[in-house]
Amino acid sequence: METLRDMLGAKGVLTTPGDMAAFLDDPLGATVTPPRAVLRPGSTAEVQAALRWCQSEGLSVVPQGGLTGLTQAAVPVDLDKTVILSLGRMNRLRELDADSATATVDAGMVLADLRARAEEAGFYFPLSHGAVGSSQIGGNLSTNAGGNNALCYGVARDQVLGLEVVLPDGTLWDGLRALRKNTAGYDLRQLFIGAEGSLGIITGAVVKLRPLPVSRATAFVGVKTPGAALKLLHALSARMGGTVAAFELISRGALDAALAHTGMRDPLEAPGAWSVLIEAETASEAMDLGGLLEDGLAGAFEAELIQDALLAQNEAQRMAFWKLREAIAEALIRDESCLKSDTAVPVGRVPEYLEAAGRAVDRFLPGVRPVPFGHLGDGNVHFNLMRPETMPHGAFRGHWVALTEILAEEAIRLGGTLSAEHGIGRLKCEEFAAVVDPVSLRIMRSLKQALDPDGRMNPGVLFAR
Repeated sequence: METLRDMLGAKGVLTTPGDMAAFLDDPLGATVTPPRAVLRPGSTAEVQAALRWCQSEGLSVVPQGGLTGLTQAAVPVDLDKTVILSLGRMNRLRELDADSATATVDAGMVLADLRARAEEAGFYFPLSHGAVGSSQIGGNLSTNAGGNNALCYGVARDQVLGLEVVLPDGTLWDGLRALRKNTAGYDLRQLFIGAEGSLGIITGAVVKLRPLPVSRATAFVGVKTPGAALKLLHALSARMGGTVAAFELISRGALDAALAHTGMRDPLEAPGAWSVLIEAETASEAMDLGGLLEDGLAGAFEAELIQDALLAQNEAQRMAFWKLREAIAEALIRDESCLKSDTAVPVGRVPEYLEAAGRAVDRFLPGVRPVPFGHLGDGNVHFNLMRPETMPHGAFRGHWVALTEILAEEAIRLGGTLSAEHGIGRLKCEEFAAVVDPVSLRIMRSLKQALDPDGRMNPGVLFAR
């Protein structure tokens, strides 16, 4: 360990329980196996040195970003001879190239900091989600995070032009290119995006920047059914020329959880079974987004697609709408027995999925309380489940695996997936193996074997041990 301290410095190697405690605090309350150490390299060269040392010592490595994930991928669980490698000290903006509209960043840079630095330079980095203030770029890429505006801008992998990755043996792959077009061989960066640290450690990235939006229009809308919400999405998307950036579907149960958590009031005078949070944004000064959205909602009201609507009149009201939306996840995380789900289906099949999944879980466990919400615009539905009111928390947790399989099976039956933006981690690897097609699983295992033959990188993630 002293050799490692010589390489990483005193701040780079933590071994006492008190020093390591903050790096073991999993959001879902996982029972963490204490690691041998928490390594905190300050540069790519130090990451290389750390991985070479771990290889020589026969230690497994759990990469860690902002520790905001919901699948236990960033902490060791039931693992021996393990270290956590935290990227938090690698938080620099290496370069912002205005002519190429790109930023080159360390993997440990916090998402909110990148968005702020881009805005200072007159640009926009659109990736955004509830953990924007603490999640790190490397973690967002390792899980292929989606967020609230993937409808307009795509998911994390759509923001990346180049990557820098340290492989399990300490070798550096330098793919930090700012090319918008490149067909010279395999697109290697895509191997590591969404791999959850199982193939190597992302240490840097070149990301795209967009023109900074100059106006936004936001509305909170009540609808009777998810089918009506889907028709509203299509109507507004056609009317507003691709400016609809977010279209969040919220069930009554999910909204009630958020209202109880925040102490806020329902934004609508006539609350319904479902709500939608809509936001449009544009970098064009020629568009009247507020007028377009107001006219679109008026037409939807006449067509009986919506029951009630409230347009944000200022930034404070807009932020209040978003506070409610983000409070859903916060409220459900506080309920330790609540099953968190991250399924996705083709956008047009979301209503069918919500109905079918609701029936399926109720057949299995009568009285279970679905609290679905999510990104209707990209088909990602967080079909979370709360325990029956009379069932103890521990008893309900015993049904998690079976319920997760049911939700995944219903999603896959409709052409979907069990994980749209959270990843598989350690929490869902058994369900993943049960529902993924055998050819896909064989290809993934082959890649793992080729790049990490000793299985030291984040063992137990993606593949059951």
